[in-house]
This record gives sequence, structure tokens and C-alpha cells, in this order.
Amino acid sequence: MTTWKLCVLIVLAALLCDAKAGADAPLERKNEIKLFVTAANTEQALEALGLDERKSKKRTVCFFDTGERLLSANHLILRARQSKKGRGDSTVKLRAHEDDTALSEAERAIQPEQDWTNENEPTHSRSLGNKSLAKGMVTEVISGRLPASALFNQQQHDLVAGRMIDFDWSGLRLYGPVDVMVWKQQWKLDGFPEDVTVELWQMQKEGKLLDILEVSTKVRADTDEQARELAHRFFAAARAAGLGEPTGQTKTQMTLDFFQPGRVTR
Repeated sequence: MTTWKLCVLIVLAALLCDAKAGADAPLERKNEIKLFVTAANTEQALEALGLDERKSKKRTVCFFDTGERLLSANHLILRARQSKKGRGDSTVKLRAHEDDTALSEAERAIQPEQDWTNENEPTHSRSLGNKSLAKGMVTEVISGRLPASALFNQQQHDLVAGRMIDFDWSGLRLYGPVDVMVWKQQWKLDGFPEDVTVELWQMQKEGKLLDILEVSTKVRADTDEQARELAHRFFAAARAAGLGEPTGQTKTQMTLDFFQPGRVTR
């Protein structure tokens, strides 16, 4: 064998090894830490954060499920959002632990996420997003002029079908809409180095009103131990600012329950 052929084979072998190592490497996790501020602490939170409505971005958020909450029962969340300018996006989220043996190969290929709503253990999920919704499309669905299924692309439909064979998309009902104000990268909590995002969700149904205030941050962490330490620091800083204790509650759970009282999100 000539020298140049041997060199080519060595290079190809090295590339194959690198590719295999990359395929076997675990996907990097996203980490987000979230604090739901209870009604008792909302006034203190608003004062501590100094929120100015004029600096917020307006958004409309909707969730979709069947009347029996079958998607929630199968650990699936369907959400759509639209900005004030009319641009929209949709998300299908699967809540499942990374070690769940029921995860399919397609599900494992989706980047894992960890949401820290308490100081001890995160919830695990994987999401598929569609950021190319046409202007005003979410409004069309809210008004009933378009079916909810139109907000989700084929990959998102396939993710649902992987958990719920022959799912009837025509059976979806609207949980919302929710008026949202978002303040991004404008504040830091004393004692925590990263910027925080603040969202105020305002819900109304049949004369009932509910406001949800959430303070959150996205962090980079190489290990679960680092992520847990950052969660401890975040919640300690929030506690010192008078924002209250972590409750483990999420906006998704509270929104679904508000628009269909009496049912429990599994």
C-alpha cells in the first residue's frame, strides 16, 4: 500500500471515531430556574423589581388540550404564542425524565431541558418548536377561523403521535388566551450574578381574574451539581428580595387549571 493511501485511511478512521464519539456523547441540557411569586408576595415583588409596563413586551399565550386533559395525562404540553406585532411560535413539550426507558429514539434525539421550580430536583422535558407561524395565525385560531392543529408542524404532530397513536387533533380545546407582559434582561437579584426575566400573566374567564408573576433565569451548568448550586443561589437571592419561597408550581399547570377548574394536571 502506498504512503498516501495509508494516510488517507488513517484520516478517515480518525474522522469516523470522532463522529461516533459525538453520536455517543450525551446532549447538553438546558437549565432554567423559575420562581412563581404567590399573590401574597406579588406587591413586594413588583416594588423590589421596579417593573415599568412601558418597558415590557406584550404577548398572547394559549395552551391546547382535550376536555379530559388527555395530553397532560400523557405528559404532553401544546403551547402557542404571539407577539404584539403578530409574529408567533408554537411548542410541543414532552415531560419525561432522561432515564425514562419509554423514551423513543426520536424523543432522545431532542435536546433535554431541566426546569428548577424548587431547590432539590428539576422537572425534565424535551421540546420541539415551530418559530415560523404566519403573522396573526394565533389570533385566527383563538377566533375559531383556523383549527389549532394548523399551529403545529409535521415534526410536532409526529412527536404527539409517538405518545398517542391516532390522536384526534380536532378534539383540541383552547385553554386561554392569556395576556402576558415580559421584561427581559433588565434586572439582577442581589447575590445572583445572572440576569432574570420577569413575566406577568393576566387571565380572565367568566368574570374571574388571576395574575401570575414569575421570575426566571437561564443558566449554563456542566453538571447537575452546578445547576443545583445555581438554583440554591437564585432562590436564596429571591428570598432575600422578599419574593417568597419556591412552591414547585408552574404557569402551565395554573393556566390549565384556571381555564378548566377542578381538574388536576398530572
